[in-house]
Amino acid sequence: MPASLRAAQGRDRFAPEVSAVAPLARTVLRALLEAPEGVCLRYPEGRRGFAALTNGDAAALSLSTAAALARAGIRPGHRVAVLTRDPVELGICVLTLTGMGAVPVLVDGSLPLPTMGRCLAAAAPDALLAEPLAHLAGLVLGWGGGSVRRRVVAGPVLWPGRTLGRLRRAVSPWRALPGSRDDAPAMVLFTSGATGPPKGVVYRHGAFRAQLRMLPWALDLAGETVVAAFVPAAVLGPLTGATTVVPRLDLTRPSRVRPRALVHAVNDTGAGVLMGSPAILDRLARHCLRTLTPLPTLRHVVTFGASLPYAALDRLRVCLSAAATVHSVYGATEALPVSSIDHRELLALRSATARGQGVCLGRPVPGVTVRVLPLDAAPFERLTGAPPPGTVGELAVTGPNVSSAYLDPAATLTAKLYGADGVVVHRMGDVGRLDEEGRIWFYGRLAHRVRTREGDVFTEQVEPALDAVPGVRRTALVGVGPATARRPVVVVETEPGTPRSARATVRRGIQEALEGLERPVTGAVPVLFHRSLPVDHRHGAKIDRARLASWAAGRLTTSARG
Repeated sequence: MPASLRAAQGRDRFAPEVSAVAPLARTVLRALLEAPEGVCLRYPEGRRGFAALTNGDAAALSLSTAAALARAGIRPGHRVAVLTRDPVELGICVLTLTGMGAVPVLVDGSLPLPTMGRCLAAAAPDALLAEPLAHLAGLVLGWGGGSVRRRVVAGPVLWPGRTLGRLRRAVSPWRALPGSRDDAPAMVLFTSGATGPPKGVVYRHGAFRAQLRMLPWALDLAGETVVAAFVPAAVLGPLTGATTVVPRLDLTRPSRVRPRALVHAVNDTGAGVLMGSPAILDRLARHCLRTLTPLPTLRHVVTFGASLPYAALDRLRVCLSAAATVHSVYGATEALPVSSIDHRELLALRSATARGQGVCLGRPVPGVTVRVLPLDAAPFERLTGAPPPGTVGELAVTGPNVSSAYLDPAATLTAKLYGADGVVVHRMGDVGRLDEEGRIWFYGRLAHRVRTREGDVFTEQVEPALDAVPGVRRTALVGVGPATARRPVVVVETEPGTPRSARATVRRGIQEALEGLERPVTGAVPVLFHRSLPVDHRHGAKIDRARLASWAAGRLTTSARG
């Protein structure tokens, strides 16, 4: 049992008057109190075991935490950077701050320290609620600039200053939480930074509540045991009514979670749902195939963060029961979810993807509308009628779960448009089209298109065909040269154990796949080999193409000189 929970026990834990709580917090606390013996969170304890946080204890800890943070000077509207690896503290503090009317600021612990510093400087938090190492780093590196006025140490630690544990012991728990308006800021989340510096996304209470309501639309998570292989997993249980299992992972490298740890988290808890990025799930599937380990209790696998490669889907399905369903969810930090497709429909469209028609992302979820804008639409582009199905352009979405702004006003002006009814329209930065059935087909990121003299080439029209070449683990299409006359280059990461002598065969296979597309990429396309394609820190699935393009340009220059 965590010390934070022991400190909250033995006092007046609950209160019947929850009517004054903010809408989301009221709903969550009522659900926790109605089933106090239920488990909302399971987290690693010991070498292989999992401890449990019950609904009743979570409610008690939340009300105790509210009183403690108020004693520390946290007030409604304050931005509070939460930096802790403790899943109980992370989940409870985020839930409590949101219910208090404060604004938790969540920054990926997987980001490089200088990047984390820039994110915190942009957020300008009023308070830092973090474990000791984060406080020390903040003091040394100046995180938050001069905005941080309150510092609270989280976790059961020996620390001479103000700790959350001491504050909880020194105060009586609150009996309720104050209310917040739907248009008040609820949370600040940062994007992964896969196509540029991470941007702070401001979610308001109304949009945050809508997002939570829409997340499990394809499957009801209430009552399920869910293994979530991503950092903010600890907040899912109380918010969705599920028992969330946080696997044993390093929050500074979440995409490198050990497959064995995921197997234990699923099979030892009898989980019915698994959530993670395609890269993480592929590592799990490879491990299960290598060790002949099935995942019999899983009924649903939900993948997000990048499109799901067919090879990874094939491997994953071998590990699951015949009745299990794999869902690929499309969205972004600014708008999640946007659409979803299950593996049955995805497999039926495999040949279309192999021919270069893009990757199908499914139909928009109820309440979300997807528009297609011109590829080079300027900021403040006037929204006109819907183009005919099949028109290729930038995807833009609107719905109650779409965030309205970034921390940076300039970023907001670039990415947000407004319809005639005043509804916020978010530009996804993705290229795609809608087909006759209203399904989204993804062509790749707009920033990653290769502008050749013959026209634009998009990554997701090309790479799926190349990834199917024997010996290839994954590929990246990048462009080198002048901005509007790029030379396409293919960078290949081969399957582990592939000998260098096989590279000539792989090159021939790549060239044949390029020529076999409906819109062939012909001519002398250089094929370079890279030991391990660089990917984002959060999902381990989004390829850093800008870095690869620079590397490829250097290799080609060196080769030409040689």
